[in-house]
Amino acid sequence: MPDSGRILLFNGTSSSGKTSLAKALQTALPQQYLHVQLNAFRDMEPVGYFSREQAASGSLRVAALCRAMHATVTEFAAHGQNVIFDHVLSADAWHYLFEDFREQSLYLVGVHCSIEELVRRERARGDREHGLAESQVGRIHEGREYDFSVDTSRSSPEECANALVQWLQQAPAPSAFTQMRARHDAV
Repeated sequence: MPDSGRILLFNGTSSSGKTSLAKALQTALPQQYLHVQLNAFRDMEPVGYFSREQAASGSLRVAALCRAMHATVTEFAAHGQNVIFDHVLSADAWHYLFEDFREQSLYLVGVHCSIEELVRRERARGDREHGLAESQVGRIHEGREYDFSVDTSRSSPEECANALVQWLQQAPAPSAFTQMRARHDAV
């Protein structure tokens, strides 16, 4: 089996710029990275999959979604592939992450964006429920630690990617995920 690939996990609200950053990073990095994105998995869902009428099965579906993404990322990494994994990590999603990534090292990257810019992007996209990103702001980053953070409302995707590349070139050890998992496990 080849050496494990590196996993960069981007956590940020909807419309925070995770996908744009991932694409810019794929171009900027000297190594190849696959981009596993939440949106690709969500695009597989039928209309109304997480509707109010389906609320009774909502937690089961969140678990299945998270675990399917995690299995994809861990298999790619186990086979020597580097992965950029973009996600919107709710409390439940963090729980599944801590359970599913026991053996892997993850670099946690916080993708931040001002509320004003989130609202602007959400409206411009037209494919998101208005208010979704704003509703996520307070809880997505609350109590979370990151190995590296970017603010996509202050810098372009390319500038954020270049800053991330410079940081990665220093060969930092991933520590935020290990620390957060240890606190989670102690509870």
